[in-house]
Amino acid sequence: MIFIVVKLLQNTRGFNMIRGLVIAFVVFGMLSLFQNLTAFNWVVSNATPVLLIMIPVVFAPEIRRSIDRVGGLRNIKEIFLSTPKDSELMYDVAETLSDACMRLAARNHGALIVLEYFDDLDKEITAGVPVDATVTVQLLLQIFYPNTPLHDGAVIIRNGRIYMASCVMPLSSKNSLEKNPERHVGLRHRAALGVSEETDCLAIVVSEERGSISLCRNGVMKRDITAEQLSEIIKEAYAQPPQLSFVESVKQIIGNWGNSINKKDGNKK
Repeated sequence: MIFIVVKLLQNTRGFNMIRGLVIAFVVFGMLSLFQNLTAFNWVVSNATPVLLIMIPVVFAPEIRRSIDRVGGLRNIKEIFLSTPKDSELMYDVAETLSDACMRLAARNHGALIVLEYFDDLDKEITAGVPVDATVTVQLLLQIFYPNTPLHDGAVIIRNGRIYMASCVMPLSSKNSLEKNPERHVGLRHRAALGVSEETDCLAIVVSEERGSISLCRNGVMKRDITAEQLSEIIKEAYAQPPQLSFVESVKQIIGNWGNSINKKDGNKK
């Protein structure tokens, strides 16, 4: 059960908060063993009911997405998949997408390309035009050419093909006036942030003003990346991991968790 919960919440924005809560519980549990800390033990015992209310509120998006993903499973084996079933097809179009974005950026043509991952994007699309075409540089350049019928909106890539174009995506639910620089952006970037907050997709944005490429995932934007970096990120996201047993998978997750904590401690030092 712990493995399944960690698997569903892995790579989400709330995963770091879960690690923090686990560490806090361990520290508090160790401190509560000291009998002379009467006031501290009183605070911990009275804070437990508050935590039971706080956790569903704080992790509401992650819980909703996890329940939605479980409801869409066709068999129990899909819980243990590290990448989507058709990730090989998405992996193969990484170079094409990076080449297209590089050319669009050089021409200062704005673009929004959303790559589907585990979550189904149909429920996030409020409008769009079905395409179902092979992903090619020429077709993407034509779609996002200014003032053409399909240029204003997002292109959805599913199963290594262009699924829909001119799609309207949800805008970021966070305040665009936050101090964080990534929030001081236009509607195209806010749409990329919005869909990445609601789903586990990868959203690529080409700025028509700056001629730069950005990538959004899990509500976080990486700005001013190169075409080579974009290709590497896409390939890494959709790369097929080696087939591992259940025990090996658990060991790998625990190892990755420990490595990330060590990296954070090293950065602080």
